[in-house]
Amino acid sequence: MYLKKMSMYGFKSFAGRVELEFKQGIAGIVGPNGVGKSNISDAIRWAMGEQSPRILRGSRMQDVIFSGAAGRRPLGYAEVVLVFDNSDHFLNVDYDEVTVARRVYRSGESEYLLNGVQCRLRDVQDLFSGTGLGREAYSVVEQGKIDAVLSARPEDRRAVFDEAAGITKYRLRKRDAERRLVEVRADQLRVSDVAAEIARQLPVLRAQADQAVAWRGLSDELRQLELDLLCHDLARANAARTEAQRQIEAMTDRIHAAAASCAQAEAAAEAARVAAADAESRADALHSALGEARAEAERRAGMYQLARERLEAATQRCTELESELEDAKVQLAEAEGQRVQATEAFAECRAEHEAAQAEMAQVRVEASRARQEREAAESALDQAKARLFEVLSTCADLRSAKAAREAEARNRQARAERLTLQVQTKQAELAELERAGSAAAVAVADAKRRIDEAAAHHRSCLDKHQQAQARMRAAEAAVSRCNAMLASLEASYSSLAAIQRDYEGYGRAVRTLLADDSWKKAGLLGAVAELVTAPKEYEAAIEAALGSAVQNIVASTADVARRAVEELKRQRAGRATFLPLDILRPQRAAASEIPGFGQGRGQAYASGVVGLAADLVQADPAYRKVVDYLLGRVLVVDTLESGIRLARAGCRLRMATLDGDLISGAGAITGGERNDRQSGLIGRVRRLKELGEELQQARTQAAEAAAERERTQVALQASQKAVADAEDAVAAARNAQAEAARRLETVTLQAAAVREALSDLQLELDQLSGEAAAAVLEDIDSALAASAERQKELESEVARLTELTARQRRLEDECSRLNAAASGRLAAAVERLSSSRADLARAERRLAERGANVARLQAELAAAREDLARLESEVAEAEAAAAVAAARYEEDRDRLDHALAARAEATQAAATAEREVRSARRAESSLAEKLREASVEEARRAAEFESARERLEDAYDMDVQAALNRPPSALNRDDMCERIDALRAEMEAMGPINHTAPEEAAALGERYQFLTAQLQDLEEAQESLIQVIRECDRACTEQFHATFEQLRVEFSDIFTEIFGGGTADLVLEDPSRSLECGIEIVCQPPGKRLTRMSLLSGGEKSLVAIALLFAIMRVKPSPVCVFDEIDAALDEANLARFVEMLRSIARTVQVIIVTHRKRTMECADVLYGVTMEEQGVSKVFSLVAPSH
Repeated sequence: MYLKKMSMYGFKSFAGRVELEFKQGIAGIVGPNGVGKSNISDAIRWAMGEQSPRILRGSRMQDVIFSGAAGRRPLGYAEVVLVFDNSDHFLNVDYDEVTVARRVYRSGESEYLLNGVQCRLRDVQDLFSGTGLGREAYSVVEQGKIDAVLSARPEDRRAVFDEAAGITKYRLRKRDAERRLVEVRADQLRVSDVAAEIARQLPVLRAQADQAVAWRGLSDELRQLELDLLCHDLARANAARTEAQRQIEAMTDRIHAAAASCAQAEAAAEAARVAAADAESRADALHSALGEARAEAERRAGMYQLARERLEAATQRCTELESELEDAKVQLAEAEGQRVQATEAFAECRAEHEAAQAEMAQVRVEASRARQEREAAESALDQAKARLFEVLSTCADLRSAKAAREAEARNRQARAERLTLQVQTKQAELAELERAGSAAAVAVADAKRRIDEAAAHHRSCLDKHQQAQARMRAAEAAVSRCNAMLASLEASYSSLAAIQRDYEGYGRAVRTLLADDSWKKAGLLGAVAELVTAPKEYEAAIEAALGSAVQNIVASTADVARRAVEELKRQRAGRATFLPLDILRPQRAAASEIPGFGQGRGQAYASGVVGLAADLVQADPAYRKVVDYLLGRVLVVDTLESGIRLARAGCRLRMATLDGDLISGAGAITGGERNDRQSGLIGRVRRLKELGEELQQARTQAAEAAAERERTQVALQASQKAVADAEDAVAAARNAQAEAARRLETVTLQAAAVREALSDLQLELDQLSGEAAAAVLEDIDSALAASAERQKELESEVARLTELTARQRRLEDECSRLNAAASGRLAAAVERLSSSRADLARAERRLAERGANVARLQAELAAAREDLARLESEVAEAEAAAAVAAARYEEDRDRLDHALAARAEATQAAATAEREVRSARRAESSLAEKLREASVEEARRAAEFESARERLEDAYDMDVQAALNRPPSALNRDDMCERIDALRAEMEAMGPINHTAPEEAAALGERYQFLTAQLQDLEEAQESLIQVIRECDRACTEQFHATFEQLRVEFSDIFTEIFGGGTADLVLEDPSRSLECGIEIVCQPPGKRLTRMSLLSGGEKSLVAIALLFAIMRVKPSPVCVFDEIDAALDEANLARFVEMLRSIARTVQVIIVTHRKRTMECADVLYGVTMEEQGVSKVFSLVAPSH
């Protein structure tokens, strides 16, 4: 596998789209400082999942987006795409080519894509995990990372070794398993708490279910008795209603006879009234006819007058229409002339428009030719600039080479002067050697004494350090214990708080209402369990006494309770009991009902009586009515035996024992085993408070343990520093001894060495005086002069092409101007053509309108003449009709006088008949009053019957016929009433009944079984996760040890190869904790004693780090390695060794290296140059690779 291509857009200084193609081997990234070379390695690191803006040399992730430059606006997002050749399926995906892309937007949003499909960061990390690639891997190495590897604590170096061993994915898997294990344990604790709470409630709920079943039996018997009583009352009401109906029928017959007599009188009166009415109507008709005749005569006269006026108006209208017709004919002639003028103007505008179109086409051809010539000139100018840039680059290279040669000549001269000085110094040193020999012997003895003292001090410091380590392990164990206890308490507190918040253990109706805060604001004050508290020793008794009433809801008013009941019905959420404070009547036992109350001098209650339950609980005074209602008639006794004794003594109060057993007022006993592992609904608040106090104490203990660990850590670091100082002192003493012995040994050989060195120096001086450097400088000057001449030619060419391009641009601008002018003339011609077309249309429309007007006037004149002839005929007809109407009026007035006399006689006869009718009606009214009284009696009996029927249908869904046919009860009505009262008293004595207890008990039992199964599943999941963690630890241990041993061997070999000798090793600080302990780098360069990394020079540190990285590459090669100026600190000799090592790993690993070093560039197969032609914007161009 290798990196085939990378693409960048908007990343840091790369403003535009930049693509780089890579092959296997070595690719070099070169360029001056500050042009953005390192941004390429940052882009590779960022695309593979780097999350730290600091590592990317920013303060936040949006800093990688191009922020703008002179003449360039900031971009909205940055994108990097890496394309890997995966034909060998090194990456565990079924693709021969894998594309990894990452984007980040100004808004802070980011996204990852694998082969164009959006994915998570975790998917990218999993893809590269264990491959040497990725965010924490060793595939991208810069100078800063080398320093970090060397200067980091041994514990912090583990990430590189873990990635090399391929155990990072196991660590991630273990971390996920540990996180899931914590979640599983928290879920297990929560489920166990809920299951324990349900297990505690289940026996009580089952007892309530048994009580509800018994109550239902009594209720069924009561229902049957009430049905018998209702049927009895229904039959009695039916008989009374039948008798009343019989009396009504008899009274109705008498009324019918009276009604017949009244009808006869009314018929006679009606005949008289009809005769009078006929006479009245005849008189009225004649009076109306007289009025109509008078009106008709007046109407006919008016019509005659109107006809004459209309005749005069029609004559006037004919005269006016003749005048208008003459005017319209004149206007029609004018419109015809205007149409002819508009036609001629339209033809002229159309010719002008065609000429403008032809001119426009010619100008466009000229503009196209000018644009082509300008583009050709610009292309030639770009080519000339490119050639000029090449010449400028050549000149820069020649100047650099000349400066290097001149510097080399100066260095030769300086070297000769230093060699002469060294000869003089050696001669002076020879005289001092004999004196130094005797001093060295004394120094050897003194150094041996210091070695013994430093070794003793080192052993003492080592003992103290081991003691500090033991104290540190103890402190860490204490912190772990405190943290475990704290986590357990926090889980318990969170679980119980969640149970209390979610109303776990309450009925569905209670949860539905109280979980909604709006109902609490509306007046639901809470459940009884929330508002009442009791001492822990009385909790069992109080909860047993309350029973299901512990879930009763306290409401501020009855209206609030009514709305809540309606809401439960609407949601079908079950039933609940409400205690409205405004209508609730407390029930409190009188002193006489409490056995032994007030007896004895120092005892208020009889033996065994703890007290009245209402007095043993605490509640807000506003809820005292609730407490008295629920617990005012409940007595708390110490044992069940005491309660039985009091019941036998005649106590009729309900009693609850401290163990939670119950004795009802009627003597029924409820009891059995209780589950005390968890507090009940009342005890939750108390338990939450206790857990909060325990949690605070655990946090204090954890903080103290952490502080103690910090103090122990400080002491451990101090002892560790003391051990290191002691080791340095021992090493320094040994080095001093070795140095003294070495000086003593070499004193006698120093003179020969000085003479030999003098001969070598003289030979070197002769070699430095050659003339080769001058010849090389002359060649460089000659090439530089030729390049300068070529530069002048190209600059002249660029200037000529620039002037040509400017001239072509001016020509193109002139064509554009002409094009604009022609476009304006064309637009004006189009506008005039459109205007003339509109004028022609208006003229034709005006001509048509005036022609239509002439035709209309001609038609109106003809119609007016016809109306004139018709009106003349109507005037004659109206005059004749007026004479006829006047004669008819005189005849109608005579007939009216005869009709008025006949009406007076008929009115007298009708008055006599009316008096006879009133007498008959008085007799009928008396009988109707008696019928009404009988109907009222029948209605009362029918209402009784209907009420009984409705109760029967509503309560028992039984029709009347079935009730009447039902066999009568063996008991009489009084016995039935007595038995009903007895049943109601017995049901009342049973106290509050949880009617939904059987269904709730069944549902709670199913939930308990479900939670039990969940607990088993969680235990299995916990075991599975623990097994996964163990497997990860085993795999990590085996794989790390195997890889670590290979790394030690390879590191030692490469160290010896790079340094030309010496030894190096990797050492685990604590082999018993190989997966957690730090890794120390121990090295001994040739000619030096075994030493610490901090004592090495900068170049030696870089070589050690490079040796370590190359060792990792040999053991677990990464497909792609990116090196960012890691060769900067190497001198020429070490750089040569580095290049050889780089070539060796490039046989199996693709290498991308950012460098300034010429020797490193020479080993590259391809070079990419990075430059900034535009300030703040990086550009990449490919260079020809140098031959090897």
